[in-house]
Amino acid sequence: MSEKKLHPAIICRCLDRTQEDMIGAFHMMIDFLGIDGADINAFRRFSWGTTGFCQGRGCLALMQRIYVNEMRKLDVRISPDELKYKARSPAQPVPLGIFAKNNLEEV
Repeated sequence: MSEKKLHPAIICRCLDRTQEDMIGAFHMMIDFLGIDGADINAFRRFSWGTTGFCQGRGCLALMQRIYVNEMRKLDVRISPDELKYKARSPAQPVPLGIFAKNNLEEV
């Protein structure tokens, strides 16, 4: 009997990045920067996570979980609460009605 292949777990829907992609990016970061240079911001740059349309609102918690789990595998104890990166609100909120109008003069 053949093994059933599971679908990959999507972490970042905006950029279609899977858990396997993120873990690969984590290990590439470790190879390039070493454990001392591997922080959550470096992980974001190497994996391209949190750079899509949602700016991390959909994937940040999952990425933080991957980062913490992979660091623990390297015997580095870190808590998700210790991570410095948090998702930020837009500088200027956009009213949803602007997307429903045909042109800007109607707003």
